[in-house]
Amino acid sequence: MTQTEGDRQAVVPRLPVLNDVVPPREPPEVPSGWEVRPPDFVGVGAMKSGTTWWWSILTSHPDIASPRDCSSDSAPASAGETNKRLYRAKEIHFFDHYGRVEEIDPVSYHRYFPRPEGCIAGEWTPRYMYDFWTPPMLRAAAPSARLLVMLRDPLERFVSALGHHLKFGGALTGPVMEHQFHRGFYWQQLRNLLYHFERDQLLVLQYEQCVKDPLREAARTFTFLGVDPDRWRPPSEYTRRVGLVCPKPMVDRATLHAVRQATEPDVTRLLQDFPEIDGALWPSVN
Repeated sequence: MTQTEGDRQAVVPRLPVLNDVVPPREPPEVPSGWEVRPPDFVGVGAMKSGTTWWWSILTSHPDIASPRDCSSDSAPASAGETNKRLYRAKEIHFFDHYGRVEEIDPVSYHRYFPRPEGCIAGEWTPRYMYDFWTPPMLRAAAPSARLLVMLRDPLERFVSALGHHLKFGGALTGPVMEHQFHRGFYWQQLRNLLYHFERDQLLVLQYEQCVKDPLREAARTFTFLGVDPDRWRPPSEYTRRVGLVCPKPMVDRATLHAVRQATEPDVTRLLQDFPEIDGALWPSVN
């Protein structure tokens, strides 16, 4: 790509602070009659942007299998257990721990995606598009996968992510603030992703549009994934956001202003290159 003035003005992220790396869990058992294939789709971003809620909507479609949630037939005992099951099914974190680009046996990744005949299967690990080594490795392991990205107002996502960190007993140190700040450079991350995948393999969703019209955005997502939207029967509580509830911390106005100013060039390029994102729905850019 030819470097433009916007490229030169954008802040270049540093190597990420790996404070939330999760080793991949063991592949699920393959139920009788199911087959193992590469993932049909992979959600790759972004953290604290409603991806767990959207995963719950995707897997309520009868043609989308959730094979990693086959360990128990009992109903969840609580909302907390429901969230745990969603995360176990949704996020594999297969590539997190590498920290560099390596050759892997693609089958070692494919084993996470058994599915019955006529169904598709995938995952959604929100840090995949953030880690520079993951897109080339994902391309090698699943070159035909369709990619999903859910984006949220960068400033709202930043504050929400800090609350997530605090909920697990962390402190808001400089490295943590910097790490979450750099996660908001969506355009740079998408540009890197598109070095390795074709544009028509990528669906960029906007959290605020999904909240505003979930039925329309769900239909758009199902169509992109190649399953019939008319076969989906929305759950009774499909508008209820699921996932961890983390109280937002108080962040001083000067810090928020600095984050907004520093990310502005990236957001400007994002809205130019991905017109499906409605900037009017992001208060921090207006």
